[in-house]
Amino acid sequence: MASRKELGIEELDSFPHIDESLIKGLDNIFPLRSPPPDCKDRQIWIEVGQRNVIEFLKEHLKRQNENVFRQK
Repeated sequence: MASRKELGIEELDSFPHIDESLIKGLDNIFPLRSPPPDCKDRQIWIEVGQRNVIEFLKEHLKRQNENVFRQK
């Protein structure tokens, strides 16, 4: 998994609240999967980008939850 710095999360303290159900929904629509052998390069890169967004949101949710627990 990419680091927070690689994901650009370090400077996103003002990023909007993320709901876990959003991530679960996107994860169902854009699942992590291996491309079929006949998949075009362009489609592979599109799917990689979709997964990068989901991984970014997962990491942000993790950070968001860590901050909530620290405040209590």
